[in-house]
Amino acid sequence: MEYDWLKCDIRDVIDAGCNKKIKKINEKDINSDVMPINVVIKNIQNTKRKFNVNLKFEFNQKDPQIEWKIILKNDYTISPKDNKEIGEEIDIDGNKSKELDLEIDTPRGGYINDELIATLKIDSEDNINSFEKKFTVKLSPVITIAKCTIGKELDIAMDLSNHSEKDKEERKGKNEYAENEVMAIMSPHEIKGYFFIETMHVDRIEVLSKDIRGFKGLVKGDIDISEIEKYLTPKPAVTGLEMGTLVEIIEGPFKGERAKITSIDAAREEVTVQLIESMVPIPVTVKAEAIRNLDKT
Repeated sequence: MEYDWLKCDIRDVIDAGCNKKIKKINEKDINSDVMPINVVIKNIQNTKRKFNVNLKFEFNQKDPQIEWKIILKNDYTISPKDNKEIGEEIDIDGNKSKELDLEIDTPRGGYINDELIATLKIDSEDNINSFEKKFTVKLSPVITIAKCTIGKELDIAMDLSNHSEKDKEERKGKNEYAENEVMAIMSPHEIKGYFFIETMHVDRIEVLSKDIRGFKGLVKGDIDISEIEKYLTPKPAVTGLEMGTLVEIIEGPFKGERAKITSIDAAREEVTVQLIESMVPIPVTVKAEAIRNLDKT
C-alpha cells in the first residue's frame, strides 16, 4: 500500500513462530528469520510537521498471562491482562521521510493459533493526512533441523518424541495448557545424519534433547515446508528397478535367494524374478518391497 506521503508493507496476516521479531528489514536481516513490517512516512510539505502514531490491540490467545513486546520509540509489554493503547509523536522535517521503528516480538511461550490483532493509525497533527491499517500476527509452528549420529536418525527421533511426551505429562500438573513440544517428526531415509522437527518452541527442543545419546544439536534457523515437500510423498517401491537387475529376495519362502528381474508391474508394485541358482527357471512374483537391489550395493 503506497500513497504520496506514506508507504506501508504489512501483510494482513503475519504467520510467525514464537520468540520471533517482526520489524523493518535491514540489509543484515535479509537472510535471517526477521519478518518485514516496513512503514515509511513522508512529509510532502516544505515545513517541519508532526505525525501521531497510535496502536491498539486485541487478543485471541489461550493463556491470558502470556506477554508480547512492542517497540515504538519506547518499549511496551502488553497482554490480555495488561492491554494498553500505544501512542508516539514523530517530527519530520519538510520534504523528508522517516521509517517507522515499529517492532513486535512474539512471546517465547505462546500457543498455536494465538493471535495479536493490531490496528495501526497514523495522522498528521494538522489533520491533512490520515491512515489506518488492521493486521493480525498469528503464532504458528516452525520446522527445525536436528543433527544426529548417521544411521541412528529414526531411533534418536523416537527418543526425542518419547522425552517430549513424558515432559508434557510432568508439566500438566502445573500448567493446564501444557502440550507436547514435538508436534511432528520426519526422518526421510534419503537424509543421513539429520531429521526434521515441527514445534512451537525451538528452545524447549534443545532442553528435551540434552540427554539423548547421538543428538548433536539443532541447525540454526527455520525451514519452510516447501523445502521438504518432496519427502512427504513416498516414492513407488519399483523406483530404480530395471529389467535384468540383480536382486536378493528378503521376504517370503525364497528369502535369501538371488534373482534377476524379468518383468515389472508398476501399478501393482510387483516384480517377477527368475531365481539364479535354481536348476529349472522358475518365475516368482513378489512385492517390490520384498527384494533388495544388488546392482547398487
